[in-house]
Amino acid sequence: MLHDDIHLAGTGAWHPKTVPVDEAVADGRYTREFQRQTGQRRVAVVDDAADTQPAMAIRAGLRAVERSGLTADRFSLLLHGVATSNGLPGWNAASYVQRHVLDGHGVSFEVHQLSNSAVGSMELACRWLTTGAPGSAALITASDRFGEGAWDRWGAAPPVFVFGDGASAAVLARGDGFARVVCTVTVADTVLEGMQRGAMPFSADPQDGYPIGFFDRVMEFSDELDDGLDEAKRRMADLMARAGERAFAEAGLTAADIRHAATPALGREALYEQCLDPLGIDIDRSTWSYAREVGHAGCTDQFAALDHLVGTGALEPGDRVLVAGLGGGYNCTLAVLEVTARPEEVRCPR
Repeated sequence: MLHDDIHLAGTGAWHPKTVPVDEAVADGRYTREFQRQTGQRRVAVVDDAADTQPAMAIRAGLRAVERSGLTADRFSLLLHGVATSNGLPGWNAASYVQRHVLDGHGVSFEVHQLSNSAVGSMELACRWLTTGAPGSAALITASDRFGEGAWDRWGAAPPVFVFGDGASAAVLARGDGFARVVCTVTVADTVLEGMQRGAMPFSADPQDGYPIGFFDRVMEFSDELDDGLDEAKRRMADLMARAGERAFAEAGLTAADIRHAATPALGREALYEQCLDPLGIDIDRSTWSYAREVGHAGCTDQFAALDHLVGTGALEPGDRVLVAGLGGGYNCTLAVLEVTARPEEVRCPR
């Protein structure tokens, strides 16, 4: 969908300290073979009980709002993305973040779309802002923590990625910002829904299936396909290619026009298979060099990558940026941005 007068106005991110992957290899939690496949160097790991998912989201959200220069009363919407737990069963984290970051302004919703929760929320927010009052803004926050016991950080998907912890945020606004949202596209292939389910039975007990190991579930699911894991990989690649074809057509661009791609924090081989090759974008234009230092922090990857591009001064006026989200279900969202000003030069009217 093409958008008119909707802009990225601010970004924010927060990660705990990172630990070297070599330590996990040395003590047997990870293998050198898997490290060669992923290329992962370091992983952000929470070691302080105070660094909860909501607390991290608030830090990232406050940073994004401060960078945008917008006051809380400008915001009509907050979307809070989570791939894992929101911090407390039976509770709405979005309202909590809304209260602490936006002083309760607007309305909020929690979005649980696994790793595509945040980027998918971009399309929802853009559609919301299109029908809203001029000058209104939306905040998207994302926060994930893959704590031991519930998740096998190193062994859940060892050849594909290593889980990291952290939070990120983005502000979208009508009329204000440093990058115009040209278009957003979301596509889905529900045949792949079983990749995160495998042969697991449904249960009323949230503790069933812990620790979660995606690799086993993927292998169970692939056994049901005619061509096994190859078919699953092909369908994922086709999904990303289909999204890319639509996004580039709507934006009037080709893959060659993309200067930066904020991509999922997958390992090197999986990133090529699931994202870069289907889109026709080389790894040097992606944010993989940043991602390999923090790990796959669920749905927080892309906004954290955008924040990294902002913080390092990598964005120049005229740059086209592709934001690529991919999450279990399976669904894929792409957003094409056009940088219109250096982020540090933009302070939106209060």
